[in-house]
Amino acid sequence: MTKQAPDELFLRFHGRIIDSLGIQMYQSPVAAIAELIANAWDADAKKVDVVLPDSLGNHAVITIADDGIGMTLEQCQNCYLDVGRNRRADEETDHSPGGRPLLGRKGIGKFAGFGIADIVHVKTISQETGECTEFELDLNELRGNKYVETSKFPIPITKKDGPDEERKLGHGTVITLKSLKMSQVRSPEAFARFMGRRFLINQQSDDFLISINDTPLFSDRDPTQFEFDFPNDYRDDEKPDGLEIREGWGIERLDDGREICWRIRFTKTPIEIDEFRGVSVFCGVKIAQTPFFFNLSGGLSGQHGQQYMTGMVKADYLDQLHADIITTERQRINWEHPEARTISNWGETRVKSLLGIWKERRTEGKIRLLKEKMVPFKDRLNNLAPSERKTVERAVQKIASIETLQNEQFFSLGEAILTAWEAGRLHELISNVSNVEQMNEGDLLEVLAEAQVLNALHVAEAVQAKLNLVEGLSERIKKHELENAVRDYISDNPWLLSPKWETFTKETSVKSLVESVAKEVGLDDMKDWRKRVDLVLSSGDQLLIIEFMRPGLTIDRDHLERFQEYVDILCERVEANTALGFNRVSGLLVADNLNRPPGTRALYKRLEESDMHCLEWGQLLGRAKAQWEEFFDILTQRVPDDARVQALRRQHKGNGNADD
Repeated sequence: MTKQAPDELFLRFHGRIIDSLGIQMYQSPVAAIAELIANAWDADAKKVDVVLPDSLGNHAVITIADDGIGMTLEQCQNCYLDVGRNRRADEETDHSPGGRPLLGRKGIGKFAGFGIADIVHVKTISQETGECTEFELDLNELRGNKYVETSKFPIPITKKDGPDEERKLGHGTVITLKSLKMSQVRSPEAFARFMGRRFLINQQSDDFLISINDTPLFSDRDPTQFEFDFPNDYRDDEKPDGLEIREGWGIERLDDGREICWRIRFTKTPIEIDEFRGVSVFCGVKIAQTPFFFNLSGGLSGQHGQQYMTGMVKADYLDQLHADIITTERQRINWEHPEARTISNWGETRVKSLLGIWKERRTEGKIRLLKEKMVPFKDRLNNLAPSERKTVERAVQKIASIETLQNEQFFSLGEAILTAWEAGRLHELISNVSNVEQMNEGDLLEVLAEAQVLNALHVAEAVQAKLNLVEGLSERIKKHELENAVRDYISDNPWLLSPKWETFTKETSVKSLVESVAKEVGLDDMKDWRKRVDLVLSSGDQLLIIEFMRPGLTIDRDHLERFQEYVDILCERVEANTALGFNRVSGLLVADNLNRPPGTRALYKRLEESDMHCLEWGQLLGRAKAQWEEFFDILTQRVPDDARVQALRRQHKGNGNADD
């Protein structure tokens, strides 16, 4: 071992390492910092705290602090600054003093920081002696004229404190990266997700906690987000020969007899970050291959499933080979090497098979969900002739096989197809869909376009029917008709009076309360008020009290004041009875000649402030008609090129129901 002066440190270069420092491999902050965290693992650290800057600038730094065993001055020289040192060979073990399997292998990981910074500052306190040593490595200096094959390259010591028993308690190492060369800083949450995939097994196998700006690493996705979990979800006829399942993991032997352990899962929704999709390969606790798909190319059955796939393969033997087939930055395996061929072939086969199974399961799931959603339409399907029912069901199944289609889109399309068939539309298109051998996205786009037109046409026809009914109601009001049949019709179809009331339904739970309050305030004693019809509607927690006066009658101030008292008392009684579930009570009075009683303007204003409104019959029906006309115009203008929709529009205008 080379001797040095007590207060001297130097960098020893091994000729074989100068051309293979490869700091360009660590230009990703994740890769660079992961390497420094790996050093903390090898130092038996139980905790590693990474602090990222909020923003970049001249004074921005990144720190990686661990509570590992630290180093003495001598260890800084003979271990840390011995570039290319093979720790496993020198110490004749592949485990740390604490018994952990070592991650380091090539002895150049300490240079990873240079991938994202020009200066690496090291502060370390030895657990053994309590010594504290600080020094800096400057990349620009290393690249200078002194950067040649030589025995010594002086490294300036910025601080040196001798052994200290009390200082032992603060053992560990802090790496500070200065003069950062990064274009952006990821959020701590995003960085934690990226780092979590690399150190998943480390955190699960030992007391090793990593945090990024006090954000702990995400050890795995929420289990509730997984839709399929293999090998657990294999059916008996799908299991590969020789597969054994232990505690949720698949155990298989490759063609060369070596054993691997694996688990591959599919999420319910696409994995948003590309780097999280695919299968990682680990050797012990060390990642050897970041997520990928075993180099499979296009043309796969269920290829879209790659957006949902995440998994892990444990292949410990890869780190025990005589040949080193794992790249320096621990991100890739040399898949061209003969030793990697058997696991590569296995991975291609397994991923292809699982993507195909995923596609089949997704199709089955969509069909199952459709059947559940179509239960209310069972009678509608049964009303179709057997051959027609088979055509519709087959068309829906073909659409379900499209991998890119989300469930909500699928449900809407399935219902639209049934509605279209019942209405006698799109029979040819639906039959073609049912007979196509395999539905593709081009076919889907055509169906979606037709579905959009279909929806607009269907709703426009419904609106036209409503407009006709509003017109019919207007004619009856003009004739001063207000019998119970009209009241019942309005209660069953409140949208007749306004589109905003389409969600309201007739409420009977307060019938006796309404009648008793009307009697209490004396409405039934007034001659004209006896010629009224009351109606109670509800939607959610809102109660709507409507009083219809027979058309042609003139209302006076006394009527209005009694109406106000009537609704006020109802509000109090309803609010007091919390079991009814209503938190808001509104009132509406519909009558004629509202402007005739003198001195009522202020009263109308007070009523409105209490959410009680008064409208004349002509105003109410005129406003309802105008709102539905506007809705009809918007619908028909959405698809100006469809002949069917425009024919409906022309027919509507021809009947005098809309203006050009």
